[in-house]
Amino acid sequence: MTRGERGRVRRYRRVVLRRTLGPRDKMLRHGNERALRSEQAERSRERLLNAAAEEFWLHGLSGSRIQDMLDRAEMTKGGLYHHFTTKQELAEALMLSDGDCWSQAARRVGSTGVRGLAAVRSYITELVDTMTNVRARALVRIGSELEADERSALDQWRAFFMRCLQQAIADGEVAEDIALYDAATTLAECVLGVAALPEAFSRPESSEARVARLWQLVGPGLAAPSGS
Repeated sequence: MTRGERGRVRRYRRVVLRRTLGPRDKMLRHGNERALRSEQAERSRERLLNAAAEEFWLHGLSGSRIQDMLDRAEMTKGGLYHHFTTKQELAEALMLSDGDCWSQAARRVGSTGVRGLAAVRSYITELVDTMTNVRARALVRIGSELEADERSALDQWRAFFMRCLQQAIADGEVAEDIALYDAATTLAECVLGVAALPEAFSRPESSEARVARLWQLVGPGLAAPSGS
């Protein structure tokens, strides 16, 4: 069968199908087509957000370029403008979709019932694990550039660490004269450092293992001297 003959057969089949479909069948078919288009649009949107997150993490909001995001997503500007018009809109969409990841991490720690230094270590593990997702890392990078109502990631981390350290003081795990703000800030900076190192994502090492190495250095510095 030639190419032209195959084409005529396909057209004939489509004509027969349209004539044999009842009203209900046509409605179902159109509904399936709309659902498919919606699913495809959502996949395209997610590809754009993931590509934008990669660029935001590498270059920040002001230093990133729309064209680089499109190249990474393998999409055209037409595909972009179906969902977003600026990189600011992309950043805001990331914030809406993933901006609560830090509070979710805090709730997971809280749900285990741990407190004090155990909660500090558990929260560090949660944060490092969360930041294996590039969207979370992007939010850390662009948080200070967005005019968001919520506190930045580092502010949220520091606040949680301060609460845990206050519990540790009450439980006698940490000396009362510890500089709470400075200690909590240092912990937050350590978390960012662990997540920012490229080796953290190329080495076959779990979040727990990376945190264990960090805790060997940080933990003893937080603990109250024996006999105090």
